[in-house]
Amino acid sequence: MTDNEERMPLTFAEVYRRARAAGGEAFPPFDLRRGLNDLRTWIDREVDVMEDLPSAAVRRSQPELRGRHDLLAELVTLARRPAEGGPAVLVGAGGSGKSTLAAALTQRARSWDRQVWWVSAADPANFFEGLTTVMSDLGGSTTDLESIANGAADGPDRLWRLLERSPRSWLLVIDNADDPWILAAADSPAGVQDGRSWVRASQRGLVVVTSRETDPRMWVGARLFAVGQLDEVDAAQVLRDLAPQAGNESEALALARRIGGLPLALHLAGTYLGSGLAQSHTFAAYHRALGSREGTMVARTAEISLDGLARQGIPQARTLLRLASCYAPEQIPTRMLSMSGLKEALDGLTGVGLIRSDSAAITLHPVVTATHRDRLEGPEVWRTAVAHLVGALGELSHSQPECWPEYRLLSQHLLALLDTAAEHGDHEHLARLADATAGVARAFNHSGAFRAAGMLCRIALDRCVALGEEHPAVLRVRHQLAWTVANRGDLTQAETIYQEVLDIRRRVLGDSHPDTLRSRHESGWIASLLGDLAEAEQRYRDTLRDCVLHLGPDSRDSLTTRHELAYAIARQGRLDEAQPIFEEVLRDRRRVLSDLAPQTLQTQHALAWITAKQDRWAEAEALYRRLLDLRQVLEADHPHVLLTLHELAWTIACQGRWSEAETLYRQVLERRDRTLGTDHPETKATRYALDELLRGKIIDAEHPA
Repeated sequence: MTDNEERMPLTFAEVYRRARAAGGEAFPPFDLRRGLNDLRTWIDREVDVMEDLPSAAVRRSQPELRGRHDLLAELVTLARRPAEGGPAVLVGAGGSGKSTLAAALTQRARSWDRQVWWVSAADPANFFEGLTTVMSDLGGSTTDLESIANGAADGPDRLWRLLERSPRSWLLVIDNADDPWILAAADSPAGVQDGRSWVRASQRGLVVVTSRETDPRMWVGARLFAVGQLDEVDAAQVLRDLAPQAGNESEALALARRIGGLPLALHLAGTYLGSGLAQSHTFAAYHRALGSREGTMVARTAEISLDGLARQGIPQARTLLRLASCYAPEQIPTRMLSMSGLKEALDGLTGVGLIRSDSAAITLHPVVTATHRDRLEGPEVWRTAVAHLVGALGELSHSQPECWPEYRLLSQHLLALLDTAAEHGDHEHLARLADATAGVARAFNHSGAFRAAGMLCRIALDRCVALGEEHPAVLRVRHQLAWTVANRGDLTQAETIYQEVLDIRRRVLGDSHPDTLRSRHESGWIASLLGDLAEAEQRYRDTLRDCVLHLGPDSRDSLTTRHELAYAIARQGRLDEAQPIFEEVLRDRRRVLSDLAPQTLQTQHALAWITAKQDRWAEAEALYRRLLDLRQVLEADHPHVLLTLHELAWTIACQGRWSEAETLYRQVLERRDRTLGTDHPETKATRYALDELLRGKIIDAEHPA
């Protein structure tokens, strides 16, 4: 494998739905959901996960609770005596005020000294990060937290054991669960109905879910509360609350009747009238303005606000909103929205309630996003969005752990652009998205998120089919897909993909093109993994010769081929020949990269293994323990960490400390079984080593390249 593609999980329920809908062997539902779960480890720690109540910005964007007092009273009763009902699910259309109702309930619960959590389920990553916070607040162990981070099937059981033992009564709000499958246990074929999901009834507290999914068959065992439109009186009061100087009660009633009872549209209208931007700050004038417009009511109210901003000298606000609508609705970095007058546009859109913003990112209501995405005229704004995202990704390094959370954050926006690629994309911008996908998948692979990387690649290949199978960007995506397949243990399928890519690259690009050289390298890697070590050695030697000639001896690709050539030699028992090659590679990687670069640590790992294979057990143990210290930047369940622990257990057993080795093997087995799966080759290797140890036999660790 190449250093640019070193072995080392997507977001949004919509991605999962799309992948499930694709069907077929490429997208088995169980594997896709596990793939999404893999991403949970790589959460952006700077994303605003609402741990208690919705943030101040969220509360400001929501109207005061109107017309929901009967519903609120029922929820209060459930929250006070949760054993009598629940969990409670608030269902209704987007913009109907479900989150506002849930926020009102949390305020009541806080006044009773309840423990309150607010978790967003708009995408899997933020959902599981929020659950991690809940578990941490309840005193969960490291193993408990890792069960969530890695999508373990027992994650819900672990959380609920803690919830049931909570010393305080509690309220858990799960907001925007528009795809109920996100709430299911990792291995559940039945969704939330099987009683094993993240959403259950309890005597200690109440779970409240908000969702657009109104089908009661999806919520068996839950109490459903339909959140519909407001009546005219309550709708008029929303307008008067937000714009008290805009007219009397009868004028507010007339405008409310015209707008309808959707709280989001009422909120946009009232916020605009109360902002000071309107030419005439009256309900009657706004009523007249609505009559000259077409589209949904959210679209009409938004356009009136944008017109008002333009009259105030901020016409770029409309451009900014169109640009933002190309991305996923939540946490759009402001650096991807660069334009003249950005600050004025952000302030203006925030002032009229069309966005929520902070110093680093903005968030749109999903209905506002969908509305303005539908109103894009031509592909230019979409192309600008592609360019800005590609630029943001270009500032990151796929091999650096500190960048992985940012890749996770940006991946949701990449998916949003891929979703509309067929409508807006030309070949140039489709190619840029394909290359961006290859880069993000590479980062996911470095972080150990193989399933999610594979799903991302498959989605991109489907969206970029117009480029043709021989396009270089498509081949880069397929190259990353093969890598994910190999790391998940399907070497035969990976070999097929790699060979197809290599054949095309040789024909189209030539034998010495950097992309072809990487494919040639992977051909050696796959041969090594399949046990054909002599063939792997020859392929590495041939590739290294051309890498040095065309890329230089210090290129990352040359260094990696040297490293894996040494491994192929060592696997054939020629340890004395392999060791000096590893030592030279380590010296050069330290010089060209750094002491702590993942590739440098990879070579240090190989030298620890070589030392153990030479029966220098105590020295090898010390090298493995030092390597674990250096790899502390990685997650506890990262494949490289688990490999180090597996081999450390081997060295400990070889020094006669069998009980200590058994304990360590059991820990590695549990974590590999949970993160890689029972049938993964590395899981099987640890299980076999443990079983044989219990029979009195020590199994050598076969260190993978």
